[in-house]
Amino acid sequence: MSLMDPAKGGPARRVAVAGVVGALYVVLSLLVAPLAFGPVQFRLGEVLKPLVIKYPATIPAFAVGVGLVNLFSPVAGGLELVLMPVVNLVGGGLCWLVARRVGGRSGTYVASALFALVIAAGVATVLHFAAGLPYLVAFGSVAVSELVLLLLGNAVLVRRFYSDGRKN
Repeated sequence: MSLMDPAKGGPARRVAVAGVVGALYVVLSLLVAPLAFGPVQFRLGEVLKPLVIKYPATIPAFAVGVGLVNLFSPVAGGLELVLMPVVNLVGGGLCWLVARRVGGRSGTYVASALFALVIAAGVATVLHFAAGLPYLVAFGSVAVSELVLLLLGNAVLVRRFYSDGRKN
């Protein structure tokens, strides 16, 4: 059993990997904290989110990580602290499911793009109601950074599972 493949490990290994990935998400996101909030969001930790394709145990870890990072948001409130973890649970689950249904490398990119757009929709909702920003403006600006980060994460983190002959 490979240390790099927690999907083949037992429940304890999956929980441990999910915890490490969630913690790494928080650290990477807070590392760029001034850019992690607002209409032009750039959370470096977002590059890790395509890992849900191979490791679905990380889905709740990202939801918890988002909740923790959002505690530092200038617009932190019930909407952001409750809605965004739920959005990440839904987006992560959809990402995992779509990657499996579509299959192959192209499926991982479609799934990662969908995850990015789900997150952008959630963030735009928060920014619209909490900060008064126009929804479509907030959606567009967040969607650009989310798409770049998640597609980059997909290219770097997920592609290795296809280069060694393994599929989903």
